[in-house]
Amino acid sequence: MNYAQTSPLEGFGLRRRMRGLITAFKTARARRAAFDRAYTELRSLDDRELMDLGLSRSDFVDLAEAEANKVVPI
Repeated sequence: MNYAQTSPLEGFGLRRRMRGLITAFKTARARRAAFDRAYTELRSLDDRELMDLGLSRSDFVDLAEAEANKVVPI
């Protein structure tokens, strides 16, 4: 008599789902790191530099998110 040799993890695609979850976590972590780097760099600018660039502090979140999306696209 032959028995099917399947792993319990393969029955419901658990391995594939776990790999997807880990990949999503790594991607989110990389995006957050890129966001934090950009935001920190923007916060280091003084008011004079911001005025020269035509930026205000209210633009920081949008600019940091745009940079994070460039580094790790959604």
